[in-house]
Amino acid sequence: MDTTFETAKRGLRQTGGSVESHELVELLARHGSEEGALLERYQRFIDDAPTTYVRYLVQLIVDDERRHHRLLTELANAIAWGSSEWSPDPAMPTMASAVDQDEGQVLLRETRVLLQSEKRDRIALKRLRKRLRAYADTTMWTLVVDLMLLDTEKHTQILGFIADHAQKR
Repeated sequence: MDTTFETAKRGLRQTGGSVESHELVELLARHGSEEGALLERYQRFIDDAPTTYVRYLVQLIVDDERRHHRLLTELANAIAWGSSEWSPDPAMPTMASAVDQDEGQVLLRETRVLLQSEKRDRIALKRLRKRLRAYADTTMWTLVVDLMLLDTEKHTQILGFIADHAQKR
């Protein structure tokens, strides 16, 4: 895992990035470095945890933190190189891709179907959580369902973003 953001820093040098780009990449690199240290601490916590359930739950956090670190790196690369196509390492893609009206309608239709599915999933998870209340003091089941509900909210936000931008095209 690149904790130094070297690809982004090299991109700034090669593209002659603006002061703003330099500042943003430096901010991301600092945050990435902090997240890298946090990841190491979480990993030690997993290694030293006395129980399986603690290791299991902390591993869920580590998985999220690794994804966060990857996203920070991809964002820094996008800022530094100006385009994901020019970055030698993964970078967030630009949103400049044109979608014709027919493609936009298909995109919007599919996004709306997926949004409805996420809403149904939210309802089902809330019902499940209610049924699991009796086990809340002896299992981590309700916590896991709560985490799934948070993910459902995140999915809804992503799909809403896609729908908003599909309509603007």
